[in-house]
Amino acid sequence: MISLVMVACKKDEPKPEPEIAAIVDRWKLTAYENTVNGEKVWVPVQGEPYYMSFRFDGVILDPKGLPQCCSPKAYYLNGVLFEIKPKTEVPVNEQCALVDCIGCDTWSIEQTGNELIVTLCEPFTEKRSKYIRE
Repeated sequence: MISLVMVACKKDEPKPEPEIAAIVDRWKLTAYENTVNGEKVWVPVQGEPYYMSFRFDGVILDPKGLPQCCSPKAYYLNGVLFEIKPKTEVPVNEQCALVDCIGCDTWSIEQTGNELIVTLCEPFTEKRSKYIRE
């Protein structure tokens, strides 16, 4: 009887958009790509870990579940364009008012299993970040 009540009370969670279902999760930043002596290498992140999440509708959230500041309007996931169109309310992130974003309307995201490689737009294409699924 108790399990029936708990099931009845469970809030319906929206199903992820099919194009992005594989990345709807929490991801931990593990490394940045830098050029050292003319060669690209992954440099591990030091200090406190940083997390980001992809919501069911593609909205990118920060570690507190708020919209990530300076996030794109769309991203290419493994070469396929996905436009972010919020399906539910997006809370306000007060921190974003303090950030001066340089336009980056589209990101490139490569997903292989439990790893993401995120590449920002021009002029930041040299700045790639590596994340692992949490």
